[in-house]
Amino acid sequence: MTEYTHRMTLVVPELLMPQANQLALIAGESPDDVNTFTQADWQDTSGNLYAVCSTVVKPIVLSLLTTPIADSTLTAEGADAVLAQEAMDKLVVYAGGVLAAVDKIIVGIDIDPDELFGAVGLSAVEMIGV
Repeated sequence: MTEYTHRMTLVVPELLMPQANQLALIAGESPDDVNTFTQADWQDTSGNLYAVCSTVVKPIVLSLLTTPIADSTLTAEGADAVLAQEAMDKLVVYAGGVLAAVDKIIVGIDIDPDELFGAVGLSAVEMIGV
């Protein structure tokens, strides 16, 4: 039986990618998690860009949704807790009617990623010449 019992999907506005990467470093299991959000290749109907990620997580990661970074048992060497908390302060747990916006990070729990992206109003950016 696996310890990874939930799927977490995130929608991160381009300007919040540095903060979200620090949060990913703290919540993740590898120093490479600091590079989770590197490409903003999804957009909303206004053309604002977003990076997305979907992965399986352990229940302890969900505890971050209700615990300030400073009080969390999750830590990572070299992580910027201030930036990670900035990301936490922008988190909105997806519920029907929530749309992507440049001032919030949407997190969906146990939702099909493609379903979530469509529900929040995102579409993949077409890459010309790729």
